[in-house]
Amino acid sequence: MERQNFWLSNYNDMPEVKKQLEGMKKIKIYDTTLRDGEQSIGVSINAQDKLRIAKKLAEAGVDRIEAGFAASSEEDRIAVANIVKEVKGSEIWGFGRCVVNDVKIIAETGVKHTVLETYTSPEKMKAWDASEEVVLKRIRDAVSAAKQENLYTAFFAVDATRANPEFLKKAYQTAVKECGADEIVLVDTLGVATPEAMGYMTKLVKSWVDVPVAVHCHNDFGLAVACTLACLKEGADSAHVTVNGLGEKSGNADIAELAIALHGLYGIETNLKLDKLFDLSKLVEEITKVPVSPMRPVVGDMVFTRESGLVVAQMLSYPPSVEGYAPEVVGRERAVSLGKKSGKKSIEFALGQLNLEVSSDKVDILLDEVKKLSTQKKGSVSMDEFKSMALRLK
Repeated sequence: MERQNFWLSNYNDMPEVKKQLEGMKKIKIYDTTLRDGEQSIGVSINAQDKLRIAKKLAEAGVDRIEAGFAASSEEDRIAVANIVKEVKGSEIWGFGRCVVNDVKIIAETGVKHTVLETYTSPEKMKAWDASEEVVLKRIRDAVSAAKQENLYTAFFAVDATRANPEFLKKAYQTAVKECGADEIVLVDTLGVATPEAMGYMTKLVKSWVDVPVAVHCHNDFGLAVACTLACLKEGADSAHVTVNGLGEKSGNADIAELAIALHGLYGIETNLKLDKLFDLSKLVEEITKVPVSPMRPVVGDMVFTRESGLVVAQMLSYPPSVEGYAPEVVGRERAVSLGKKSGKKSIEFALGQLNLEVSSDKVDILLDEVKKLSTQKKGSVSMDEFKSMALRLK
């Protein structure tokens, strides 16, 4: 895959490194913002806003959109049905538990694809006072019902990373070999597995069943994207993500972070349009009211802004000296922040932005005023404040 406007480590492409990535291939992006993302504390997305987000996800090239948990509420059922009718270009998936009635409601929404979950770890089974036999029956009943409804079905093994290996094998094989599940999802519900463990588990489950493997990682230890990449490295076919890393607890693997890593660092193709991710992020931020860190990779407001005078000088002279990839790759632009750490190049850049000219000796005066005001404010100097300073000196 050609990578224009990326300036990366040459070590990435050394034969010894590339050899470790031979299992990676073009993957499908499965977005679960409308279901797992909505499980973020305090987030509630109505049917109309879910449709707005779904349309943006499709515009951004997301292959699979999990439209919601139809059995959880009438609002969700309406949302899923509306998305099925109105969103084109992406597969629309319904989410449900391994409960036959959930399957019935999912089928009534008109979706053709579903993911069905049940717990597989001893900890989860203890919490629900359920035996392994009960769990296997749930899998048999629900997956069989889904296949009778002609639904493409993925079996989602909750807390798989803490499951007993022999039981996990039995659960996946029951879903696939006995009941006809079309794919499986390797789930790190509590974000407690290392990337190395996730890679190992991917190889393991692929040896148990001959169907595609999707991966669903949570970010409790800050490794959701790393764990997802480890699974893709071992041949996983689909990655579950959310916009802005939303999700229960610490959230899920972030769509923009995974996308830039795949396209840039690994040279792995997806159908995502990177230049659409910023607007998608902003829409989800607006609807959910969950603020995005200004330093969040790809979509943070400040990630292409520089303040330090030395860094600004390098950016203006030769951008690859301070960037791993150009902002236009993701539909963004470079900017300069004026503050205590600014230098003369920052002042000259800001004057150019405002189409203002001052003599060279006044540039030094402006720089001094910017530093003083920034120190007083304990923050950046706005362009309006800077414009007023510059006009006073003209």
